[in-house]
Amino acid sequence: MPSYTFGYRALLLAGALAAVAAPAGAQDAARMEAIERQIRALQGELTRMRRDMQARETETRAAKQDAAQARAEAQAAQRRLDTTPPPAAPARLTQEPPREQVRFSLESNRPTITALDGRFRASLGAQIQYDIGGALQGDRTAGAPRVNEFGQNLRRGRLFFGFQYDDFLLNVTPEFGGSPDGTATLYEANLNWSPVKPLQLTVGYYKPYFGLADSMSSNDFLFLERPSIMEVARNITAGDGRASVGGRWAASRWFASGYLTGDSYGASSTNQTTSGQTGFAGRVAGRPYADADADLHLGLTGSYAFDLRRQAGTPTAEGQTLRLRDRPEWRAGDASTRLVDTGALAADGVATWGPELGLRYRSFMLQGEYHQINVQQAQATGSPRPDLTFQGGYVEASYVLTGETRRYSTSSAAFGRPSPARPVTDGGWGAWEMMARWSLIDLDDKVTRGRSQASTGGVYGGRQEVVGLGLSWYPTNYLRFMLDWNIVNVDRRNAAGTQQIGDRFHTLGLRTQMAF
Repeated sequence: MPSYTFGYRALLLAGALAAVAAPAGAQDAARMEAIERQIRALQGELTRMRRDMQARETETRAAKQDAAQARAEAQAAQRRLDTTPPPAAPARLTQEPPREQVRFSLESNRPTITALDGRFRASLGAQIQYDIGGALQGDRTAGAPRVNEFGQNLRRGRLFFGFQYDDFLLNVTPEFGGSPDGTATLYEANLNWSPVKPLQLTVGYYKPYFGLADSMSSNDFLFLERPSIMEVARNITAGDGRASVGGRWAASRWFASGYLTGDSYGASSTNQTTSGQTGFAGRVAGRPYADADADLHLGLTGSYAFDLRRQAGTPTAEGQTLRLRDRPEWRAGDASTRLVDTGALAADGVATWGPELGLRYRSFMLQGEYHQINVQQAQATGSPRPDLTFQGGYVEASYVLTGETRRYSTSSAAFGRPSPARPVTDGGWGAWEMMARWSLIDLDDKVTRGRSQASTGGVYGGRQEVVGLGLSWYPTNYLRFMLDWNIVNVDRRNAAGTQQIGDRFHTLGLRTQMAF
């Protein structure tokens, strides 16, 4: 390209010199001719230059195509010649690591093993409640039983085994505690099925839901024991280890349960006049108002015993019998003393019913129940046997000093214990709670002081009133220490109606509890 430019400039210069050198006369004609020659020469040169450039471009494209084809042929030839297999990857890279088949976790502080597909789950829980305490009785009323001054008792010692597969749940819980301790037994053994949520159907030995106080977990009680009226009423057709078939529906705002019940675990070994006790226990409860600061609970519980099992040592002529009695809401070392007791009642049937109320506002909780027991006495020739009505109730309250709240459990329609916001394991003081209770049970009916109960057909079962104060410390969510002080006042006459055999005393109890 530079050589063409130089030639083009040379021609222009030569033409210019020729035009200057021409004579003046013929200068114009000669100059025009010279210019035309130069133009023709330039046109020819430009034509030749374009042909050369096109030829060079064609050669360049051909050379590039030849080079690309040569590279492709060389690569193909190399692939055909290279037959060596690639080196094998290390085994640890080609083989997948073994996958775990189960997952271990702590759910509600319970060790739990879960299959990866989520269909199977096994869990283990435990509950230990160890009580020590005593009674300050002072001068006893003549004829009143002696209450032990000091004692201890493993109130509850349970291991919870749970096995779930899809919608089926198997619960087995042996019991090593009791009132008194020393004899292992069974708390529950039942199979549960949830065909739809939140319905759960149950068969086996179970504790049916009965009232607000009994529906609370024993880990969450405000005091060491249930109120006496609830303890007596629940054990007619419900209670721990009761043969049951039925179900519950536990939604966020309402709860319903119903169970056909039979004997308690172990009762089949005693003498009986019927094929076994049968009855029904039902409960409905609602939560009409609930928010972050408050919960309102309303409910109703009822039961009916169709057949009653005979008690040991009772008359055989009347057939079925019923006995209602309880301890003074305290069992540490004195599990045998029952200051209210109807004795054996010949009965054809018994029904119970009672409303329940619960209220929580922030750290304060108040709950109470009234319960009535209606006994249909069996008739006998020459002896009055009127129907009997026993009753009682309680009111109890708690206030969590450290600001936590008693949570509401929708699965049982009852209040649970507070969970410490700052447990001692995190450098805090745990949760502290103060409690108070007034409790009453009246097992007197159809009697007149000074007259024997046989003359009226009534019962001097006794009237027991308990006023209690308590303090609980929750170092962690699974530890609790409870200190209870109760003032017990029992008013009871002997069967003749002439002598006071009740008493007044104080009890003091300390419970150490671990539950998960």
